[in-house]
Amino acid sequence: MNRPRLQLLELRPSRWLALMLLVAHLAALLLLALLPVAAWLQSGGAVLLLCSGFRTITHHALRRSRSSAQALEFVDRAQLRVRSRDGQWHSGCVLGTSTAGAALVVLNIRVEGQRWPVHVVIPGDSLDSEDFRRLRVWLRWGPRPQAEEAAVS
Repeated sequence: MNRPRLQLLELRPSRWLALMLLVAHLAALLLLALLPVAAWLQSGGAVLLLCSGFRTITHHALRRSRSSAQALEFVDRAQLRVRSRDGQWHSGCVLGTSTAGAALVVLNIRVEGQRWPVHVVIPGDSLDSEDFRRLRVWLRWGPRPQAEEAAVS
C-alpha cells in the first residue's frame, strides 16, 4: 500500500518566539532583582538566566546552534527524520508528551542513539500557514505507525 507522506518541512527562524523568550527571561531577571537575597546570589542567578536566555533564543527561536532543527520529514504520525543545522539527518519517534496547539507545536523526539529526547519548538511563524496547519493535522490524523496498524488489523 502506498502510504501518504507529509512533505519536507523547512523551518524558519521565529521572531515571535524570540520575543516571547526574551520577555520571559527579562521578567525572571526582574523577579530575581526583587528577591531579598545576597547580591552575589542575585549576580550568579542573573548570569545563569542570561546564559539560559541566550542559548534558548539562539537554539529554538533563531535556529542558529549546530543542533537546531532545520527541517522535518515525517514517515508516519510517530516516525520522523530531523535535519540539524550541521546538515546531519537524525531518525526518531515522536513521544506522547508532544503537543500541537493553534499557535505552537512542541515535538519531543526520541532520537536513535541519544539518551535524552530532542525538543523542537515550532511556532506558527516558522512555517507557511498552510504548512503549519498541515503539520498539526498530520500529528493528529496522519497515518498510524505500521506496528499499530498491524495490531488493529
